[in-house]
Amino acid sequence: MLTLHANLMLREFYDAAEGQDVQELLHLLSWFGTQGTPGTAAYLQPYMDEEQLRLSLATRVRTLTQLLLTGDATAPDLARSLGVGLHDHYLVVIVRVPSRLFGPTDTAHDDLIASVFKDHLVPLSWQQPDELLALVPHDGSVSLSPLSLSPMTSDGDRLMSLVREIVERVGRPCAVGTAAGPMNALNKTADLARRVAHVAPLETAPRTLSGVADVFVELGAAQLTEVDRWLREIACRLAGGPDLVMTLDAYYRADMNRLAAATALHIHPRTLDYRLRRVRDLVNVDPGSVRGVRILSTVVARILAGAWPQTQGPVPPAPAF
Repeated sequence: MLTLHANLMLREFYDAAEGQDVQELLHLLSWFGTQGTPGTAAYLQPYMDEEQLRLSLATRVRTLTQLLLTGDATAPDLARSLGVGLHDHYLVVIVRVPSRLFGPTDTAHDDLIASVFKDHLVPLSWQQPDELLALVPHDGSVSLSPLSLSPMTSDGDRLMSLVREIVERVGRPCAVGTAAGPMNALNKTADLARRVAHVAPLETAPRTLSGVADVFVELGAAQLTEVDRWLREIACRLAGGPDLVMTLDAYYRADMNRLAAATALHIHPRTLDYRLRRVRDLVNVDPGSVRGVRILSTVVARILAGAWPQTQGPVPPAPAF
C-alpha cells in the first residue's frame, strides 16, 4: 500500500507538471514533500491499530526494540501505538543470564517482556536465550558517557530499579553491561554493552551497573589468551583457601579498609588479616600492594563473571609474575 501510494503521488506530480513554469513547479515540489508524511501516516496508523488487536503486547514490544536497533523508519509509528516516546540518546542495558543456569520457554520470555514493559514503558527484547536487551531513554539527567555510567539522580535510581526487577523476575544470578549512545547508532552501542556484560560480575541483586570504565581491565584480559590463562592459574590457587575470593571482593569493595571489609564479611579483623596472609602465601603477592590490587582485583572480577569453571583438583604450580 505504501508503494502504491508513492507511485500515485509521483504520477499526480508528473501530470500536473506538464506545461507549468518554474515557480509553479517549485510550488508543486514543496507540496509533494509536505504531503508525503501525512499520506504515509494515513496507511501506517490503521496498520498499527490492526497489529495492536492481532499481536500480543510482548510481540509488539520486541518488534519496536528491533526497529529501534536497526534505525527503521516505521519505529515512531509503532512507538506511538504503544504509548512510548522516542529520544535522541539511549542507554543500552544488556542483562546476561548464563545459559547453563537459565532455560525458560518462549512464553516465560514474553511474560517477562510484557510485565516489565507495563511497569516501565521501556523497549526490551530477548536477543539470545541468555541475553535480554533494554533501551532506556537518556535525556541528560543521568550522567553518562559511552564509557561509563554514574546513576546519581532519581533517574539513576529508577534505572537501578528496572535492572533489579528484571533480575528478580529471571530468578538467577545475572551480569549487567551498559553503554550509552545516539539513537542512530544503537546497534553499535548494543555491541559494546554486550562485551561489557560478558565480563561483568554475576549477581543475584545487582549492586552496580557496569560500563566500559568499570571493566576495561577485564575486557583487555579476556581478549588475550595468555593473560587469561595466567589469571586462571592464580584463581586455581585461590581455590585452595576457604572464602578467599569472597574476602578479596569485600576487601577491594571497601577500598582496602580492614574494619569495613571485616564488618561486611561478619568476621573479626584478625580473621581478615589471616585470610589476606593466606592469599599472599598462595600467590606470592601482597593483596594490599599496588601490584596485588591490579592482579587480584582482576582475578576476582573474572571469577565473579563466571569466566572459568569451578577450580578443583590439584593446585597448579605457582604462577610467575
